[in-house]
Amino acid sequence: MLQFVDDTLIMCEDSFSNVIAIKAILRCFEISSGLKINFHKFKLACIDVERNSLECYAKTLNCTLMRIPFIYLGLEPRNKQLWEPILNKISARLSAWRERFLSLTRIICILKSVFTVLPLFYFSFYNKASTSVCNEIISIQRRFLWASGKDHTSISWIS
Repeated sequence: MLQFVDDTLIMCEDSFSNVIAIKAILRCFEISSGLKINFHKFKLACIDVERNSLECYAKTLNCTLMRIPFIYLGLEPRNKQLWEPILNKISARLSAWRERFLSLTRIICILKSVFTVLPLFYFSFYNKASTSVCNEIISIQRRFLWASGKDHTSISWIS
């Protein structure tokens, strides 16, 4: 289960008993909190589930179906503008290490920490970024690795 602001994402395996359990959990939440779940906004998305089962699950949960990939909070995963803040943060974070005399091991450690932490939020919603975004991230990474963060170009000894 993942929660973000007022949204909840529940993940489970494909079985009718799990759907019943989710319905029971939602009902218990309504009873204990006094809040009402808005099933008009409730959506069901499944991966590798037969269409018949999917429709049965949606009918049981009294919700609508949604296609994958989906747009969450208005964010389009393939839109490069969505990834611009992350690319800018990566560049800014690495620029703090420019012109420092670091060993190759330290540079690789910095690269791994920066490139692991920053895109996590976006990758928690989308398992893919566009090819141009991935290429841009790789380009920033290579420039920092081989030029030690300097603005001038350097030879990439390995791809």
